[in-house]
Amino acid sequence: MSKFAQKVGRIPKVLYEHKKKTVFFSFCGYLAGDWVYRWSRNQTIRAEYSKIARIFGEKTISPEDRPRRIFVLINTDANLRNVVDNFTKNALPLFHLAGISVDIVKAKDEKQMEQLAGALDQQEADAIYVVGGDGAIGKVVSGIFKNREKSILPIGFYPGGYDNAFLKRIAPEVFANSQDVRAACESAMAVIEEQKRNLYAFEVKNAENDEIIEYGLSDLSMGWNRQIEEVRKKMWYFGGLRRRWAYIWEMCKRSPSPIELQIEYEQPCSGCQKCRPKPIILAPTWRWWHILTGTPKYRNSDAERDFTGIINEKCGEWQKMEAKGSEILIENQQNTDHSSLRLRISAADSSRLSVISDGFSARIAENHVGSSRNPDYYPIDISANSVRFKIAPEISDYIRKMWLSSIPTDKSAEICEKWWEVRGSLKKLECFLPKNVRLQEF
Repeated sequence: MSKFAQKVGRIPKVLYEHKKKTVFFSFCGYLAGDWVYRWSRNQTIRAEYSKIARIFGEKTISPEDRPRRIFVLINTDANLRNVVDNFTKNALPLFHLAGISVDIVKAKDEKQMEQLAGALDQQEADAIYVVGGDGAIGKVVSGIFKNREKSILPIGFYPGGYDNAFLKRIAPEVFANSQDVRAACESAMAVIEEQKRNLYAFEVKNAENDEIIEYGLSDLSMGWNRQIEEVRKKMWYFGGLRRRWAYIWEMCKRSPSPIELQIEYEQPCSGCQKCRPKPIILAPTWRWWHILTGTPKYRNSDAERDFTGIINEKCGEWQKMEAKGSEILIENQQNTDHSSLRLRISAADSSRLSVISDGFSARIAENHVGSSRNPDYYPIDISANSVRFKIAPEISDYIRKMWLSSIPTDKSAEICEKWWEVRGSLKKLECFLPKNVRLQEF
């Protein structure tokens, strides 16, 4: 037998004699192989999308026309500060290949994003592209509507957040799969191909002085589940087990006491003369040729529907109730021409075991963060145009905060013993949203 064959024959014995080293290096080899596989797959996906984007870039335009201009707002703190690299690899090359002029601003924080979004108009860009998570989207929407009544520029969204809960809820067929870069590439292609959809914002205000606190597209939430989902971000060293460990660890340390609320909610209304203003009709501008063509017609400024004559007896009616629960969730619901709300409150008698069980089976197993996929988890499930609520002061300090579009209220903010109001609105945003993932074989 040759020396080479003898060495090969000794491999099983050597591996058995060095069990710990064998396990360690086998695990390292598995990680390296998995990284190479994912890198190769993502490179192939990027190449396929680049071919599609290049078709748009090769189209000729008139010398009098100018390329489209995209103003990119990046929240550099999003997704553990990895968002800039991800955007540069996945979306930016597609914009360049499609012949789009791109201006990039890296905001130092979400407050600066809000200020920039409020100042942008058609002189600076043809569209805004938000690179960040739910918080960045909420701040951009707030910046727009705090400074003007109507949105001027269409908006696109890059899934650059830690969870991207809003995008997964509004377009789950695209953003629910986060195992590769297809969702990121599709978000850029939606801008290139101008796949548009109207979305309507909701508003949060201090009901006592009618002061607008925030606008957004996502939700308002608070409670034990929301806080645990935030804590799990710090447990990165547990890898894929961090969410499960966060639920177990936090429920071992604490017992989920309920949140007590006084609630008033306005009955939902799809539109009537009581809640919808009469459309503004612009007076026609006379020109000399109207002598020959006849009187010009009056024009509806925004092609709004006239609800005059439509009566809803329940419109504006308020219902009162008291409730207790371990989780409070008010979601923004998109309708044809306005937004409404969905109020959900979990059971008041939630135990440590029930919170852990729901986290494991209806959130982690379903790859869902924002809410439980188990409908029985929310005994209170109400649709409304508007919701007012007051939080009782008997609440654990651990959960003494509200999350507005995934942004927590300040630690020093007093949220109890105040009336808060969340209201759907008619404030429309023209958004770039992909409809599906075109590369299914990956």
